[in-house]
Amino acid sequence: MEVRHLLEYWEGLKMDLACRSLYLFLDFDGTLSPIVRDPGQAVLSLRMRRRLKKLLRTGWCKIAVISGRTLEDIRGRVGIAGITYGGNHGLEVEGPEVKFRYPVPEKAGCALEDVRRTLDKALSAIPGAFLEDKGMTLTAHLRNVKRGGLLIAAHAVSEATGPHRMRGEIVVCPGREAFEIRPSVEWNKGKTVLWLLEKGTVAGRERPWPLCVGDDRTDEDAFRAIRERGLTVFVGPPRQTQARYYLKNVGEVEAFFGKLGRIRKR
Repeated sequence: MEVRHLLEYWEGLKMDLACRSLYLFLDFDGTLSPIVRDPGQAVLSLRMRRRLKKLLRTGWCKIAVISGRTLEDIRGRVGIAGITYGGNHGLEVEGPEVKFRYPVPEKAGCALEDVRRTLDKALSAIPGAFLEDKGMTLTAHLRNVKRGGLLIAAHAVSEATGPHRMRGEIVVCPGREAFEIRPSVEWNKGKTVLWLLEKGTVAGRERPWPLCVGDDRTDEDAFRAIRERGLTVFVGPPRQTQARYYLKNVGEVEAFFGKLGRIRKR
């Protein structure tokens, strides 16, 4: 199915959204904050912060920010009370009503430690590359690597992770100019979204309607999980995606939140 530009269809969508209690599931990098060369420099703009706070104050909109960053990192960068935060793609979650940490198998944990030692050394020899240890996962960052070094870096990732991938201990997921190295477990953003929806349902009331916005391949699991029961929005130029709608960039995400904050539940 062709992905459609959400703002062009807003007039037809807003009446439906105004009738619902919503649960927003949001990525951070590339969705709430622009992609930057140094991940440590990513910030939430004051305007985006105000829009998120306004949505929370409506009383009919819950928000969860689920990121590949660590729980501590994403909570610190957004810093809004009342939001649920998910780190490491949902392997760790904390919010007003929930606290969760996925039990990573010991073999997977040992595999990640072995990869960390090997790959940290290998990437340090490639200008612009570095390995980020996020406790429960690893990320090999290649955004600042020159074209000639990309194949070398990709080969280093493959060599370091190969034996553990063959044994089913870890998985390697290509991201946006990065490789995500995660324990091989049956948990991802999609499972996290469905779990939070269950937790956010009050007995005797209609389950909140999920609205998922993200820009990376890891968000496709969440789009797939709620595609038939909510609103799914990819951020970036239109491409093959499980999302039904797209927004061009972070600026359009901010504009969408502004429009969403002005509708009222009937």
